Amino acid sequence: MTIAFRITEVPSIDSTNAALRQRAAEGEPEGLVLRADEQTAGRGRRGRDWFSPLGNLYVSFLLRPDCRPAQGATLGFVAAVALGRVLRDLTPAEVLHKWPNDLLIDGRKMTGMSLEAGSGPDGKVDWLVLGIGVNILSHPETGLYPTTDLVASGGPSLSPRALLDRFLDVFGPFYDAWVAGGFQVIRSDWLAFAAGVGERVVARLEREEVAGRFADLDPDGALIMQLDSGQQRRIAAGDIFFPNL
Repeated sequence: MTIAFRITEVPSIDSTNAALRQRAAEGEPEGLVLRADEQTAGRGRRGRDWFSPLGNLYVSFLLRPDCRPAQGATLGFVAAVALGRVLRDLTPAEVLHKWPNDLLIDGRKMTGMSLEAGSGPDGKVDWLVLGIGVNILSHPETGLYPTTDLVASGGPSLSPRALLDRFLDVFGPFYDAWVAGGFQVIRSDWLAFAAGVGERVVARLEREEVAGRFADLDPDGALIMQLDSGQQRRIAAGDIFFPNL
């Protein structure tokens, strides 16, 4: 593993992602990992509130890969593959990847990820902040999707730090491979446990909702949807729902 992770832990913070964005702007080297026992203003993808009570994992990573923004945007797939591998060793329940970077246990969401980036004057990525939340002991009862947690799915009552350590052991080598070879080196690992491939899905986009068959991923990680008209549509961002799950 070429990157040396430096873990900082705090009892409470507004947002681990916000703190690392600030550190990135100040020139902090990559590898800083910030874990909080609780967050008072956590955010998930697309700015949604993230339920952050004690006992779950809330962590962010500051990374500085030498890559273009299109590759940087696929880092969430890397984290999902690594975390999925960890969770499959911990629970007897089915663990699947949900596009673009969530994880489902028996069809219920138990993780959330957010990815923020800054670019340098050359147009390349200057920094990436990857935020991850994992429900270990509890989960919200309401939300965009049905939810669960590790213990409710038959897994052990791990401490957040213990789960983080397991994740870093797996994530580090995947991250190195991704930096060297891009999304293609982990694409097959993601698809091997992907939810809904070949099945009908509904994509809720910013201004519309479209339905079709989840046909594939393109080289940048976008979802390729086969529409009922026979045409294909590239979905780069949105919320995906599985009518059959």
